[in-house]
Amino acid sequence: MALVVSMKFFPLKIAILCLIFTPFLYILSLNLSQQYIDKYYLQNLQNIIIGDSKPLLNGTIHIEEQIANNIGAYLRQDFMVQHVGLDLSIQVATGNGKIIYPLYSNMDFLTTEFHKESNTEAIANKNFEVLNNELTITVHINLSHGSKMANLILLLYSVLSLMIFFVFYRKGSLKAYRNRQSEQELIKNLKEKDHSHQQILEGLKHERQELFENIQVLNTKYQVNKNKTKINENEMFEEILSLEEQLNTFIELKKSRENEIDELKSTIEKYERRKGSKIKRNEFDFLTKLFSVLYKNIEINRKALTGLLNLTEDQQIKAEEIIHQLDQNPEQIIIKRKVFSGKKHKTTCLEVLFAYNGRLYFRKQENLIEVVVIGTKNTQTKDMEFLHSL
Repeated sequence: MALVVSMKFFPLKIAILCLIFTPFLYILSLNLSQQYIDKYYLQNLQNIIIGDSKPLLNGTIHIEEQIANNIGAYLRQDFMVQHVGLDLSIQVATGNGKIIYPLYSNMDFLTTEFHKESNTEAIANKNFEVLNNELTITVHINLSHGSKMANLILLLYSVLSLMIFFVFYRKGSLKAYRNRQSEQELIKNLKEKDHSHQQILEGLKHERQELFENIQVLNTKYQVNKNKTKINENEMFEEILSLEEQLNTFIELKKSRENEIDELKSTIEKYERRKGSKIKRNEFDFLTKLFSVLYKNIEINRKALTGLLNLTEDQQIKAEEIIHQLDQNPEQIIIKRKVFSGKKHKTTCLEVLFAYNGRLYFRKQENLIEVVVIGTKNTQTKDMEFLHSL
């Protein structure tokens, strides 16, 4: 079941919050993730970087080689690095600033160079000296915008925002649907009542016609038999009076039915006017919010918005084109004339034509352009009175 949400139930605040908080949470998550992941990998590397110290003290392996092997083994087993594509930068240095990892990009070359030194005692002394200088480990994660991890975080928040917006949109759709159903049901009931009253009225008209025909028939019979006999004259006269009384009764009943129908029509008209006024007020509030968001350099007063709503659809489109041009490129607007407004004619307003007979009046403030009046040639007299009253 496809539902369309009217502007009354559209979750505009939720949509704005989703648009604002998605980039905010994305940036905040990048910063917090950067700190947490750096700390996490630093702690893990500090626990495994030396590993078994016996080979180092025996001189059977260089400390640089063992550190490289331990870090390489750790990175090969790490899920984030291997599958998520985490960009991890690691640097190990001695206390005097000598970098011992990374030293070589080719591990085979590293092994060949270290095996040139066969003096295990010298290697052990060197390893012991490095361990005494206290190793410094620096870990940095690349979570800049555009990296795989950053894109995953942004995708997560975007999907979450869409889900939240969809939930509120769905609720608004259901409210709009129920409201529309109740209004249609009320109109349907009123129309059914009107139809039933119309049927009653038609029945009364038919009965009235039959009564008139009966009266004419009786009157004809009376005239024919009048000269023949005077015996039944009083009876026929009384019958005619009875029929006339019935006719008067039916006429009064018809008038009461017509009054009920008029009241019902008046109720329907009041409901339609109230419904139309409510829709127009919703359109006015929607245009006020919409223009404040779309046109940052434009201020449109209530008189101008009211005039805009009274235009035809084509005229509204042309008027909004002028407003958009005033907001973006006001110097390209073609001015027809200047109008001196205000009670003392000290304020200058500029007149712009649109859609042949459309008229838009605006004036320049300090940092904004105020649209004062929107109308047509037919409303120009009232519009000028409004301008002179500013």
